Amino acid sequence: MNLSSPLAIDDTLPTELRDLLNSPDGPAFEQALDVMVRQREQRLFRALGQLARDLHDAVRRLGGELTQEGVPGIVADARQHLQDALEMSAQAAHRSLDFAERMRPQAESLTRNAGQVLEWTNGNDAAAVLAREAVAFAGSCRDGLADMVLAQSWQDLTGQRIKKVASFIGTVESSLLELVRLTGALAGSEAPASAVKVSSQEDADRLLSEFGF
Repeated sequence: MNLSSPLAIDDTLPTELRDLLNSPDGPAFEQALDVMVRQREQRLFRALGQLARDLHDAVRRLGGELTQEGVPGIVADARQHLQDALEMSAQAAHRSLDFAERMRPQAESLTRNAGQVLEWTNGNDAAAVLAREAVAFAGSCRDGLADMVLAQSWQDLTGQRIKKVASFIGTVESSLLELVRLTGALAGSEAPASAVKVSSQEDADRLLSEFGF
């Protein structure tokens, strides 16, 4: 590129870039361009680091809220809290389904026995009245148990969503931390030797702190 005369520069370019492109001094141009690029890399590094810190803190807050709401055990990793919540909801759903399966045959047996009583007795005596009430009660139980089984179908859908959220949190945070390492190296902030692999919230917190976030 001929640097002996100013170029026609688009006014929409940043002032610092226009000044560089119009500079007649080749070495000064290269030095200034290198400084400008490093400044922009530093800004990108800080922005990514802050974004990673915000996400990391949000994950920690989520873990704290789940702990306060009664999730058993103090688990540092918020993704583990999500897994705990998933397992607890699955256990509750299975208990409800087991109860429904145990009670359904009893309701059917009550209906059959009450029907036999109605066949053997006068339609107006006390036994017949009680038998008819038993039939109605058994029918209500069957309907209620069917509704209970249907209502538990939410657990599968909820479980899938919780798994996706946990996976998404881990993927985003890992990607951001990797970007922090890469842009930190470009911007002159060398990654600590201990930051080879981030496997927990504590590791992520330590890495961000070592980078100054």
